[in-house]
Amino acid sequence: MAPYGDPMNADPPSRPPRFSDNVIIFGMAIGQILTFGILFHSFSLFVAPLQQEFGWTTTQITLAFTIGLFCADLFGIPVGYWVDRSGGRWAMAAGSTFAAILLALWSRIDSLWEFYAIWVALGFAQSMSLYNVAAAVVTANTNDYRRGLTWLAILTGLSSIAVVPLASLAIEVWGWRQGLVTLAIVQFLGPALIYFTVLRGTVGSRTAEYERRKVALSEGRLPSTGAGSPLRSALRTPTFWLFAVAFSVHWFVITSMLIHMLPILAQMSVTYQVAVAIFAFNGPAAVIGRLALYVFDPKASARKSGRIAFPMFAAGMLLLIFVAPLGLWGLILFATVYGMSAGVLMVVRQTAIVEAFGIRGYGAITGALTTVCILPRTMAPVAVAVMRDGFGSYEPVLWILFGLILLGTAAFWVALRGARFGAQR
Repeated sequence: MAPYGDPMNADPPSRPPRFSDNVIIFGMAIGQILTFGILFHSFSLFVAPLQQEFGWTTTQITLAFTIGLFCADLFGIPVGYWVDRSGGRWAMAAGSTFAAILLALWSRIDSLWEFYAIWVALGFAQSMSLYNVAAAVVTANTNDYRRGLTWLAILTGLSSIAVVPLASLAIEVWGWRQGLVTLAIVQFLGPALIYFTVLRGTVGSRTAEYERRKVALSEGRLPSTGAGSPLRSALRTPTFWLFAVAFSVHWFVITSMLIHMLPILAQMSVTYQVAVAIFAFNGPAAVIGRLALYVFDPKASARKSGRIAFPMFAAGMLLLIFVAPLGLWGLILFATVYGMSAGVLMVVRQTAIVEAFGIRGYGAITGALTTVCILPRTMAPVAVAVMRDGFGSYEPVLWILFGLILLGTAAFWVALRGARFGAQR
């Protein structure tokens, strides 16, 4: 059994030697830290400057972020197929380069339609360069996929504290337009060049199948049918659709909180400085949760981890409702429980797919899961904004989020009963 590529077949011939597992994992992590920090966590820093210069509403600006998420999810399946077939080097290097170009173009916009057009294209760039593809590369090219995915998640959780302060400083010193140019340079010199270099010689989970198919067709032979499409097999199972419900809830909540946490805390009369600190602490809390998972039970299955993390996720939302208004220690407790559980669930999502369906076709299956959940994930910021405006307060919205987490927890537990967990390579 080959350690890389298609687990059922030998590695394709004539490939350059690849780097060690550690170089791949930590190289990917650095790229993810920078890209997540630039394309996700830094977005909220540009809301006020855009409002001041153009007079756009918060909803109009937030819609661009939603458009980007929608487009990223829309391309999940084709990009997943591409990565399963050819590996992630070209997809991730091209996506990061494209993102750098688009950030520079964003700095030149003068109208709302240009802003939206940029984020349509940034969505496509995200689909080629962010976590699904990174997880597919690590899963197909490391000997211990659970260790690789956990360390990738641990280090990626540092993106908010690593990038947001630098981005904020650039905006403060040079203005938002030059700040975007600075981020574009970092995006190209960092992730794009790292992926092009570190991912040399890596493969996808079905690379060997496609190599043999090309050889057979070039020799005038019919290629073997193999074991069939892993994506179609996954789609026929209740487990896939229960995962879709459970992780749709996870995505909906964390995406909502990414955009709305600061105004939620402001409504609770939390000062801006304290609110920013609590917001920034979510990243370190996620890292703490992932480190705790790795230190105390490095071989923990997704079944075991998810049974702990989903109830903690619900507890975190209750803490925000009841404890956070009580003062600084309540806010810290909320941020710790919420951040740790949200962070661990990111690892659970990636490892659960491997355990339930195996590594073969991992990129396409994760892409399909993202695409199926496209509306809950991408409409979250706007949906929460509409609910807040309708209720006139965030308090009812927080109870709705809590109810959704309970639904996701139930779906995950039911999925565990039907899934044949424990699949490896």
